[in-house]
Amino acid sequence: MIARDAAPGALDARLAEAAERGQPLEVILVLRGSVRATARAGRWRMRLHDGHVLTFDGECVVAVTPTPRPVRLPRS
Repeated sequence: MIARDAAPGALDARLAEAAERGQPLEVILVLRGSVRATARAGRWRMRLHDGHVLTFDGECVVAVTPTPRPVRLPRS
């Protein structure tokens, strides 16, 4: 299921159904933020733009793409 192609609420329904059945899923997320290594080898910490922090295992990463930093305008 591709979330942007799904009807509103369909993704939540699919996730709820899988959770209820204990069904394993492969979930692909796109996150933007800055990363740092954690104290545990192979684990990474990502601070998202909204301030939340997510930690994950490096083995779960499928791809990494740099994103441009927003242009800051000089203060007048």
